[in-house]
Amino acid sequence: MTLLAVVLGGCFGAIFRYAISLKIQGMKGILFINWIGSFLMGLSLHIATKTSWMAIFWIVGFLGAFTTFSTFAVQLVESWYKGEMRKATSYAMFTLIGGFLFVTIGWWIGIALK
Repeated sequence: MTLLAVVLGGCFGAIFRYAISLKIQGMKGILFINWIGSFLMGLSLHIATKTSWMAIFWIVGFLGAFTTFSTFAVQLVESWYKGEMRKATSYAMFTLIGGFLFVTIGWWIGIALK
């Protein structure tokens, strides 16, 4: 049952990520996806019971597939090798700092709602 929750959540998370990336393309799309995913992860960690089927579906499956570190890394390397050092550096900083901030904000809201 747990594996099914991960598979189904991952399927839907990947579909949502793809749909958003069609609307907001490139680095901005992945940055947006990772920020939203970070916020939802922080929020979910305090609201969901971590061992429930729904939490496994949502946190591990959906949000795990929705956010995308590998695409972030590829876009970062591509920019770096094109000589776009400022773009690559700012993208990395916005992703890492923004992700941290959005997880923290979600975390605090999750605590307040609990």
